[in-house]
Amino acid sequence: MELKYGIQLQPEALHQKEIDLFIFAGNHEGRVYTAYEYFESHSTIHKSIMLCYNEGYVADLHNRIELRVVSDQAEIFNILDSFFSNSSKPDPILFIDYSCMTKPWYYAIILYLSNRVIANLKVTCYFSYTPSLFSDPQEPKHNTEISPLPGKYIIPTDKPKALIVCLGYEQKKAEGIIDHLDPKLSYIYYTNPALDQQFVTVLEANNKYILSTSNNVTKYRFDDLLFLERELTGLYFALKDDYSIIIAPLGPKPFTFVSMLLSVKYPDIDIWRVGSGSDINEYTREPFATDCFILSETRWN
Repeated sequence: MELKYGIQLQPEALHQKEIDLFIFAGNHEGRVYTAYEYFESHSTIHKSIMLCYNEGYVADLHNRIELRVVSDQAEIFNILDSFFSNSSKPDPILFIDYSCMTKPWYYAIILYLSNRVIANLKVTCYFSYTPSLFSDPQEPKHNTEISPLPGKYIIPTDKPKALIVCLGYEQKKAEGIIDHLDPKLSYIYYTNPALDQQFVTVLEANNKYILSTSNNVTKYRFDDLLFLERELTGLYFALKDDYSIIIAPLGPKPFTFVSMLLSVKYPDIDIWRVGSGSDINEYTREPFATDCFILSETRWN
């Protein structure tokens, strides 16, 4: 299917809507059920699936939610294949809450919608993120994994690299990928203002060297997805003829989401991640508010 358009919405736009499939992730975070409970109380959800690495993360699973333990992208593809095979609607509505998902999980959903050929189907897919309260960053783990996100292969070129990095508030991740890729050009993005300015204060302190030595630094408002889409699209067209473009979204997940959409719209964009394997820092991530969401509507034909 092809991405036709995307727009940002307020949560009230989904009141009284019928949602055919609601997918979210279960883990240790305090915001796991925030979006589900809000939209379940204002809309009609026909089927709900919680993705999990293991069942031990889920202590209070709601009765109407199906738990699916997944280990790779193929299992997410199978879940979606099963849904579309059993759906008789020509215009199904999906809701993806990626607040607690790892990058490969919601990238798998976006790649599925982009790559699957499903005849005579018009899919509306809402993507939602629940902002969290500030929590102090933990000591950074060693970067053991600096690589493209799985699921999409780009043939290497001999063009120099242009790297677009969205900063997170943990130390050493941005330096790690810049040193690893050694790009010809670097563009730095970070959130300012944020819903809680403590994020900004810590981010600027932990990325002081990069911010002080970079010529191309752009600040953006945390919830302004349209600004990000315009900025990144403009950069893409300015760079695509002369550079291999890599986006490294290390900061807030809405930036990652916009980057992923652009990577399926413009297939020569590559998305990379920096991680520490299974030895990750765990944060409780309590919701900023029970009715605060960054919500996008996408249409796929």
